[in-house]
Amino acid sequence: MFTKRPRRPEPDPDSWGGDPSSDDDRRSGPARMGVGAQVYVLDSDDDPATPFSYGPTGIVVRAGGSAWQGVSAIGGSARTWWVEFDSPQLDRDGDGPVQSAQVAERFLRLAPPIAPR
Repeated sequence: MFTKRPRRPEPDPDSWGGDPSSDDDRRSGPARMGVGAQVYVLDSDDDPATPFSYGPTGIVVRAGGSAWQGVSAIGGSARTWWVEFDSPQLDRDGDGPVQSAQVAERFLRLAPPIAPR
């Protein structure tokens, strides 16, 4: 009735993207949203409901209200992140300027990586 699936072999440390002889323990992989991520907020051309019309950039400094619960709501994720902006921003109602704000994840995008020199 039931069959036992064969075990998958453990991945080779080299396949993680790291050099086993180095003491650098970082793993390469796709960038993900989280603390320390460089982000930009969608501007009003991309989403008219965005809280910041001009698409400010910044860094995620901590998880927002429901970030760890992973709550889903109609229209997408209800996960939020606190973003510290590169420069003070006005929100879409003209309130501010604010240096940081709690922003819903659906309005955030990871900033493209900066090429090393």
